[in-house]
Amino acid sequence: MTTENSTEILIRAIAILERAEAILNHIEVEYFSPQSEWVDKHAASKIVNKHWQTLNVWRRDKAKGLIEGIHWQHDGGEVVYHAEMLKDWYRHRRNPEAHLRTIEQSAKSQAKRRKPA
Repeated sequence: MTTENSTEILIRAIAILERAEAILNHIEVEYFSPQSEWVDKHAASKIVNKHWQTLNVWRRDKAKGLIEGIHWQHDGGEVVYHAEMLKDWYRHRRNPEAHLRTIEQSAKSQAKRRKPA
């Protein structure tokens, strides 16, 4: 085996391991991490498996559909994200109608909880 082949194999192996690590982190956040309703930019970035600065870009881009008060809000000096809404938005980003149904269901559920018995 030549040094060049060994280097190529090592580079490919590292790339595979990095991708596997990203997938495992995503699975951990998606299924095993207890999350509060509103999370900081770092936890939110793990939900969508992107850098937190990408979230800032998406938040500012109205075409992306992240809505203040639903997907994100200001909490003092920082922006926080609604974990479940962000997860659903990301899952349905190519099917906004499906995400809109989730938003509507959430609004109905919140209205029922606020309604006096």
